[in-house]
Amino acid sequence: MAHMTYLVITQVPVSPEDIDRLARLFDETNRDLVATHDDWLGATFSANRETGEIRVIARWRDPQAYQKLRESKEFGDAMARFAPSFLGPPVVTVSEVIVEM
Repeated sequence: MAHMTYLVITQVPVSPEDIDRLARLFDETNRDLVATHDDWLGATFSANRETGEIRVIARWRDPQAYQKLRESKEFGDAMARFAPSFLGPPVVTVSEVIVEM
């Protein structure tokens, strides 16, 4: 039986000038943050430089594992480093992957 995969998509508006710094910060913090989570499969950090929107698409085997991470002190500490650059609240959606090619 194949493992199900879930996407956790986080979108947040930022100043376009902050995108590269936030990408470096994501790269520096995310590996350690998810290192002990077996259900984490990977993530993509993307940005629209014209609109100033960043989007992180994380892949998880179990959405409950993501929720557990999100409620952790480590996640809160990491988000506190990003939050000063946010121009609005992050919008997070979780969805099951149905077809992937």
